[in-house]
Amino acid sequence: MAEVLEQRWNAKLAEQQRVEQVLSNLNDARAALTPANEASLRALGENFAAVWQSDACPMMLKKRIARTLIKEIVVDVVDNLELKMIIHWHGGCHTAFTMLKPLSGAIAHKTAVNDIELITTMARRYGDDQIARVLSKLGRRTGKGNRWNQDRVATVRRKYGIAAPVSAQLDPEILNLAQAQRYSSVSDTTIMRLIKAKLLKVEQAAPYAPLEIKRIDWDSEPVAGILAHLRATGKLILDGNSSAQQTGLF
Repeated sequence: MAEVLEQRWNAKLAEQQRVEQVLSNLNDARAALTPANEASLRALGENFAAVWQSDACPMMLKKRIARTLIKEIVVDVVDNLELKMIIHWHGGCHTAFTMLKPLSGAIAHKTAVNDIELITTMARRYGDDQIARVLSKLGRRTGKGNRWNQDRVATVRRKYGIAAPVSAQLDPEILNLAQAQRYSSVSDTTIMRLIKAKLLKVEQAAPYAPLEIKRIDWDSEPVAGILAHLRATGKLILDGNSSAQQTGLF
């Protein structure tokens, strides 16, 4: 056993001597810088920024330059928010700086909370195309900075478990503008005048979203009387008690 160990030891010593000789030969073969070489290198250093930023400098070359200049980089994470970095350069110089910790792709490209809330609210009654239209009109963008469209809204709904509306489950007592026109047999202009006069209550899930009017508000005063007077006389009276004016017609 001792004999085998001695043989291995002698083999390793021989290998070490061989490597040391190779290194010695390389050092002997290394040519010293001439004054012209040194001047050329210094000139390149003065133009380093232009070379680095040039389109003619490929990424592979930049990596080789970085590996040639940098010995190691030491990084400490501070409160999981900042990176405290020290660069040890070949030659003994050091550079220290602090930067914000880069966000992961999942966080950096995360859908805004306000957009998720709007999608959740509108998805109770409206399709992905209508939701995308509202988000676009509001000037909102996806987490990756893209314009909203039907497919992107659908993707967010699936990701956050937001159900799509089911027609059979929609509240029939809530009408949009087109449904309100059919229900009341009046024009959208008349409806908007009632809304602007604050005689007819209206709700919106968000600006630019469809108007929502409760059926009971159509059938209650003062709207019911105003519309009855309009049908009887062809006149839309928004001020005063229109229902009282038309009691003599019955």
